[in-house]
Amino acid sequence: MTPDLTAAARRLVAGDSSTHVAAGVVHACEQLTYHLARLVGEVGMRTLLARSVALTSARFPWLANTIPNTAPVDDPWASLRTALELQDPHAAGEAFVDLLSTFVELLGRLLGEGLAVRLLHEVWPEVFREVKETT
Repeated sequence: MTPDLTAAARRLVAGDSSTHVAAGVVHACEQLTYHLARLVGEVGMRTLLARSVALTSARFPWLANTIPNTAPVDDPWASLRTALELQDPHAAGEAFVDLLSTFVELLGRLLGEGLAVRLLHEVWPEVFREVKETT
């Protein structure tokens, strides 16, 4: 992940408690899903996020299986939120940085890096402005 993307990911979930960080991560995942589902579908988004979590869990084992990639459930983020809330805020934030990095890499492979970055800019223009300008 580029330094700008790392900084942007940290800004998305900044908080002084695990609860705040978890809420930021879930909100970010909801925004990504809502925005990108029009391109890859809701199941496609859930699958990309679940794969990102599976890869990220190599470094953060407590993330394993926190995103269901099956049929929609009432609260698809409940397991992720709970796992994040049980960590200290720094570890939860770093897990999101890795998770977003992995997600962007997978999305870039699927759609192309330039389009992936533009889509992130569409979701979070105030946060990903620097990334958009440097790519």
